[in-house]
Amino acid sequence: MFRSRKLFAAVALAALSLTACGGGGSTDTGSSSPAAAEQGPRTITDATGAQLTVPAKPKNVVALAETDLDAAIALGVTPIGASKSRQGDSVAGYLASKVPGIKLVGEIVEPDLDAIAALDPKPDIILYGHFIEPDPAQIADLNAIAPTVVTSLVKDDWKASLKGVANALNLSAKADEVLKDHDKKVADTKGALGANATAEVSLVRWNPQGPTYLQKQHFASTVVGELGLKRPQAQQTDGTGPSDPVSLEKLDVLDADWLFLGTLNADGAGALKQAEANPTWTQLKAVQAKHVVTVDGVPWTSRGGPVAAGVVLDDIRKALGK
Repeated sequence: MFRSRKLFAAVALAALSLTACGGGGSTDTGSSSPAAAEQGPRTITDATGAQLTVPAKPKNVVALAETDLDAAIALGVTPIGASKSRQGDSVAGYLASKVPGIKLVGEIVEPDLDAIAALDPKPDIILYGHFIEPDPAQIADLNAIAPTVVTSLVKDDWKASLKGVANALNLSAKADEVLKDHDKKVADTKGALGANATAEVSLVRWNPQGPTYLQKQHFASTVVGELGLKRPQAQQTDGTGPSDPVSLEKLDVLDADWLFLGTLNADGAGALKQAEANPTWTQLKAVQAKHVVTVDGVPWTSRGGPVAAGVVLDDIRKALGK
């Protein structure tokens, strides 16, 4: 049996309640020969600067972070294993239909090393993009199973994370195509907004502890920024995750022309239901104008990826499009 990481997981889960973190990229340092790249193992540099040898064409991929799974799917790869999502005993709902046979291999911050080792076929690469700083002991255990690539760091955005996954999977050219497609979708969505092209939008996640807004460098905030949409001045705080919980007496911080609202689970939805009876909520201009848009909190409030970005753009176009 592999060593337990219970203390590490407890600290990590506490960190998850305060942040929806960033990702990071990695640089391929393998052979410059196309023939060698097609055949042999490759030497790459991951997001931590570590060099490691990986297969030229990984076939049996394990994705330990939601952003890795999202990116792999966008790159045309179907992993054989992934961590459970924050929603429960499945991968993230917005990705589940794309990987129907995937095996669950632990929690998002505590991989089940025995489950990973028992996968059939055996993994030939493990993608380790995380919500927290990499744990060297955990990575050592994972490397005993298969080469483990740290694809991203907390400080990096979803595009850097995509490039890190692409580097690990030898699909950097495909990643460039994915980003080009994203840019086109941004342009198409922006052109469809009509009178709402300069609207002010509030991005909110409702937790059991109350509402938070998505800070300036958060994944969904960056997608909204690409569209040229404005954010309330009160939501212009720096950070890659949600804000601290907002008091129910100060819900005006959440107000805007449009309010996009997501929850992660039934507990958050229940807390929102109670808050809707609060007079401060009913006085918000977005509420009075019926401009509150309920969205899936997982793709909207996660670290993100190409598939999640597409969900965000589709939701915005449906709500604000002319």
